[in-house]
Amino acid sequence: MKLLCIDVGGTSVKHSIIESGLNICEKGIYNPDSENLDSYVESLGQLCDRYIGSVDGVAFSMPGIVDPKSGYFYTGGAYDRFIHEISLKDLLEKRIGKPISVENDAKAAGYAELGYGALKDVKDGIVITLGHAVGGCLIYNHEVVHGRHFSAGELSFINTDYHYADFETSLGYRCGADCLRKRVQEKLGSDIEYKGYEIFAMANDGNEKVLEALKEFVYELCVQLYNLQIVFDPELIALGGGISAQKLLYELIDECFLEMKGRMRFFVRKPQIVPCAFGNDANMIGAYHSFCLLHKDEEFKEKRGKASIIKKVRIKDDPDMKGYI
Repeated sequence: MKLLCIDVGGTSVKHSIIESGLNICEKGIYNPDSENLDSYVESLGQLCDRYIGSVDGVAFSMPGIVDPKSGYFYTGGAYDRFIHEISLKDLLEKRIGKPISVENDAKAAGYAELGYGALKDVKDGIVITLGHAVGGCLIYNHEVVHGRHFSAGELSFINTDYHYADFETSLGYRCGADCLRKRVQEKLGSDIEYKGYEIFAMANDGNEKVLEALKEFVYELCVQLYNLQIVFDPELIALGGGISAQKLLYELIDECFLEMKGRMRFFVRKPQIVPCAFGNDANMIGAYHSFCLLHKDEEFKEKRGKASIIKKVRIKDDPDMKGYI
């Protein structure tokens, strides 16, 4: 199968052509018009027009709480002002003219690891993406968990303070890029908008103030990783996002868990934590895997439906079965 895979971010769109065997043929970045819903759908349609004649379908990874089977978006993440309680899949499919799939971005990252990466041979696991906020995907019995309201794994919304709850006490903020940057700025007395890789570079170079800020950030992260280990008991937790490639991150995680174990009277176990396998391509690869699973399931249902019809016709035509229909 050959698909156009599109990863919709907060401001730009990454896209690639992915073939069977996970062969990535082409990559690009596109800036859609996000003024309103109509212009947004048309803009994504124009991107698809470039490739639609050579692909079997289009697989989307997008922010928001979405039912991937119906394509109904309850929220739209960064695009919530116009993607809210609508069936975006129907609109896109009508404009594009090919089969499509839509999946939440963090769950797409989970599908990538489940299908081809760190969780390929794992029955129960968690994928966590560390970026502007914190994305999550629960894997149970080797399947992505969406939940009754399709919000399973929405880790950003976890509150971290039992005294008070607002945006700045949410896990998405406390363990997101903005909070890490703010910690570093406060330690350095600076207003420079540091990138994640710059923060880790300063820490690796021995900047004690930056390292102190980074340790505080990682400790908060570890508390939540431990909580997830207690609640879900996964075999493995895979970390994604830009900073997940930093070796220092895992060294600090080990230090923090050792410190936690020394402080706590009861300590169940340290979760096994590894980096995700696919970096910036994860959401596109996961969208590909999600499309294949979704359309394979639809094909199976269609075949099963046809078989059922044939069976009923045969029973109806059988004189020995009269009165049983």
